[in-house]
Amino acid sequence: MFHGFNKKSTEFLWGIRLNNDRGWFLEHKQDYKDTVDTPLRALADDVWSRLTDEDGLEIGYRVSRIYRDARRVRDGRPYKDSLWFSLEKDHEDWQSKPVFFFEISPEGYMIGMGMYQATPAYMKRFRARLDAHPAEFERIVADLSAQMNFDVHGEEYKRPKAEKDGILADWYNRKSIAVMTEGQGHAKLYKPGFVNTLCDEFRKLIPLYNFLVSLEDVPNQTETD
Repeated sequence: MFHGFNKKSTEFLWGIRLNNDRGWFLEHKQDYKDTVDTPLRALADDVWSRLTDEDGLEIGYRVSRIYRDARRVRDGRPYKDSLWFSLEKDHEDWQSKPVFFFEISPEGYMIGMGMYQATPAYMKRFRARLDAHPAEFERIVADLSAQMNFDVHGEEYKRPKAEKDGILADWYNRKSIAVMTEGQGHAKLYKPGFVNTLCDEFRKLIPLYNFLVSLEDVPNQTETD
């Protein structure tokens, strides 16, 4: 059960940001386990339980490890200073599928949903749905905008696929899609009740999540960027 992060969680995240080396980490490894990893896993499990039991989402979850992939370390910093968990339908192909995510960093936290790297074929289906039924997506996004502040993320095509007006303009010409909202500081995360806040935020994203998931059932197409 999630009991909240605490000031030592914040201290550790800033500490690993400023002292990203094996010696410092080993001295503070227990602090990491007790004040960051354990509450993060508890938060993930509580949120997952509620969204599966109460909202009927068919998803699993995974929690990030603090160790960076040694094959990708180019700056000599072996540890992550931002940790996250994701709620996902397909663990094996999570990068190209819609996932919910929460991330904690030294500065604050982030809540969002989307795809890390959607396939060109998937985004082609996305644009086709927007062309065929624009009002459907406009309604989903308008409702979301009224409930929470979020930013739309995703690399845009250098040569737009089409010119769009209104709500669709910020979504149509992207290679992938994610929506995110950020919180400054960790004070809200110190309270056990943050699990309720996070569930509420994810629930606001469910209509968009369901829309994106529905595109996976369309017969596959190919497209060259």
